[in-house]
Amino acid sequence: MKSKLILLVLLWSVTPSVFAQDLLDKLNDEATTVDNYTMSTFKATRISIGHSVETRKKNTLEISFMSRYWNIPNSSGNAFVTDKMSARFGLDYGISDRLTFGIGTSAPNGVVDTYFKYRLLRQTDDGKTPFSISLLQTATYRTRPLNGIIVRGSSGDKFAFTSQALIARKFTRDFSLQISPTYIHRASSRSPLDDHNHFALGFGARYKLGNHVSLVSEYYYVANELESRTTYGAFALGANWEVSKLMLQFKMTNNPFFVEDTFITQTARNFNTNDGNFFFGFHATYHLQL
Repeated sequence: MKSKLILLVLLWSVTPSVFAQDLLDKLNDEATTVDNYTMSTFKATRISIGHSVETRKKNTLEISFMSRYWNIPNSSGNAFVTDKMSARFGLDYGISDRLTFGIGTSAPNGVVDTYFKYRLLRQTDDGKTPFSISLLQTATYRTRPLNGIIVRGSSGDKFAFTSQALIARKFTRDFSLQISPTYIHRASSRSPLDDHNHFALGFGARYKLGNHVSLVSEYYYVANELESRTTYGAFALGANWEVSKLMLQFKMTNNPFFVEDTFITQTARNFNTNDGNFFFGFHATYHLQL
């Protein structure tokens, strides 16, 4: 009887500890299954000329300055090495880790642009989510004529809108790829021959050369091009250099524009080193945590 009582006491004392250990094991298993998101697919919010899948962290303000420089064919002289330049100043703010809002203004065409970008899916290291998806919606308003072409009508005719699904995957530590199905709507066109709606597909890639340097490239194919004049696919090749909170992007491209509805559908030059076709630019961004 005494031995049975001792055995009963031992079982009573061991059972709670076994149960507690099982509970700890389950909690540990759940902790290890928490998604580890893939970081720095493209590092910057833009690959080169177009948007990347990246968004800004919550309460982060990004201050950016973009510029392009080019020569006019058969020009007799250059001002500051190049004949012409265009520029854009912008502010981007992380409303949340998934949602970013941006606004900017460009010269000399007086374009004001805004956008919202939402991070719909994030790639995970365990492969359960093999890619990232961000949804981009932009709106632009032209306060002055584009290349001297005056758009007559109401102020609503000066708007254009771009919708993109940015789909990206970081294949290795060094290589990332993005495709961007694109829909563009312009309220007005410079010619009755041109559609107001365009469909395009963008391709972008990043290859990391070192801890702070990467090579980037982009190309956009337009399914229904402008009919009134010859256009080419927008192309860019460049390098990104990270310096603490400062990102410097250097690029060679075939257009002087900064907003999607223009550079995707209205690139008038093929990419080569001839005057008028070759555009050099840089993009500087600085981050502030508010």
